[in-house]
Amino acid sequence: MFHRKLPIVVLVVAVLLTGTAAKSGAEDLARRDRMLRLLNQVRRNHGLPTFRVNRSLSTYAWHHSRRMARGGQIFHTVNLYRQVRAYGPSTWGENVGEARWMRTVLRLWMHSAPHRENLLKRAFRHVGIGVVKARGCAWLTVIFYGL
Repeated sequence: MFHRKLPIVVLVVAVLLTGTAAKSGAEDLARRDRMLRLLNQVRRNHGLPTFRVNRSLSTYAWHHSRRMARGGQIFHTVNLYRQVRAYGPSTWGENVGEARWMRTVLRLWMHSAPHRENLLKRAFRHVGIGVVKARGCAWLTVIFYGL
């Protein structure tokens, strides 16, 4: 009797796991889009062109943010050019950070000369953004590049 019910149990568990993953993915995309709006507001305030999001690079940025959150520390991508070279950039950079709120990370970046330079560099037009909520904080990776 148990063997007949096993496929149903497996199906129910698979559906529940898929639903959880989809919800988490949707929340991460909403966070990415919110961060893009915050970054572009800073750009507009300084008379600069807005960023366009690169979805593929954002996937990498999200994985990087997840690795930082899991390890409990922030760190830069070891070979950033390897991640952006497919887009033929002439310039590239990366900001990483963590704080309770995304706005706090952005504020910290604006008060740090190298991070501010990345945010306000006119040549940067494209970004990959990864935001992960973990350990009560937002873990962020923003990869910039220009053609």
